[in-house]
Amino acid sequence: MGLIVLWAEADHKNRAELLAKTYGTTAYNITDTEPVSVPNMDTLTFWGHGDAYKFCSMDEDEFLAMVLAWKKANKQISTVEMISCNLRHRMGNQRESFTAKVIAKIKRKHADIRFKALPVARSGMGVTCENSILKWQPSSQTWAYCTTPGKEDRYMWAVCKMLEDRMPPRGDRDGYVRAYNQLLGEQFTLKHKFGKDKLGSIVMEPCSLSNMLCVANNAHVSTGTIGTLRWSLVDIK
Repeated sequence: MGLIVLWAEADHKNRAELLAKTYGTTAYNITDTEPVSVPNMDTLTFWGHGDAYKFCSMDEDEFLAMVLAWKKANKQISTVEMISCNLRHRMGNQRESFTAKVIAKIKRKHADIRFKALPVARSGMGVTCENSILKWQPSSQTWAYCTTPGKEDRYMWAVCKMLEDRMPPRGDRDGYVRAYNQLLGEQFTLKHKFGKDKLGSIVMEPCSLSNMLCVANNAHVSTGTIGTLRWSLVDIK
């Protein structure tokens, strides 16, 4: 039983190699590497840029073709993990998410493979989110999955800023996990809501505790370390 990590874009090289090191395996650049046979490997873990259109610079057909090529070289592959932003969400105005397009074709050609990704996020009020980002901080080796409903992603970026205001150089909490724990300890997301400044930028404004419009009710945040990232993946259904 084992896995390999696959990456495509140059800015994902270091984090992919770190993830591979965490699990005692190897990271491959799928742009330059032909599929190879890897002993005891049953899981492909892809980590790259993603949106409603592409993942690791591939559309859904190219992605599934890549999976099939690796499976041809490694018959024992039974799980494919997809780590990225926005794969599960429509980005506000698209008809389908990337994973929705993939799952429609899994049933026809890849029914024997288990596909996994970060969950479809919902706000505290249970509203399905339409925008998501997977933030990564190299120095602390921590990540944050920030998501919001609605067509505009400005609220999602405001959630990211809310976290990063607690991290160096503006704050003193190193990493997304510590930053989020501070927010929770202060009940910040329960005491603030999304507002706008004079320039129209999204800012956090004080509100009554657990107000319907508070950030906790209108966004989703989860954080973790490099070692817990794969634990957060769920089956795509």
